[in-house]
Amino acid sequence: MHNAASSEKQTVFIPPFEACHLESQVNRRGDFRTRIGAILREWARRYRSRSRLRRQLREMDTYLAEKDVGLPMGTLAEEAGKPFWRA
Repeated sequence: MHNAASSEKQTVFIPPFEACHLESQVNRRGDFRTRIGAILREWARRYRSRSRLRRQLREMDTYLAEKDVGLPMGTLAEEAGKPFWRA
């Protein structure tokens, strides 16, 4: 919730758009185990990045999130309360 005393700016980490690292790490003719290892490392990297983003969004003030996206105050909570089939 927005608190008048908490006017400090919060920073949210948004990972940059990157091409998949698999092509640079593994030659297409490489060993099967090497390719599987590269895929698992990529999945783990994505999981950590997305987990960090989810955690930061949960901790972010609703008012700041609405302001950042450009929504009117109260819209985010209203939208979050809707069932997914009501867009």
